[in-house]
Amino acid sequence: MKKGPKNPWFERKFNDAKSGWGFSPINWRGWAALILLVGINVFASQYFNLNILLIDNYLKMGVVFLLSLAIFILIAKRKTRGVLNDK
Repeated sequence: MKKGPKNPWFERKFNDAKSGWGFSPINWRGWAALILLVGINVFASQYFNLNILLIDNYLKMGVVFLLSLAIFILIAKRKTRGVLNDK
């Protein structure tokens, strides 16, 4: 049975498997990944100028948001200590 990574970045927020996904950073790498996720999305919202109501800007921002979130979730799943990694 797989216990998880040796040096985890995140910890499950709740201990039971039925409570969904919850990642809490437990070291500097986890905090850096979380800050990077927020920073990328804040930068993208400023870059695509969401103040102007153009559907093209919102679609581009949506793509950046979904890709950055998917990458963050993949990293968090691999670097989380707890039940989430057990299959």
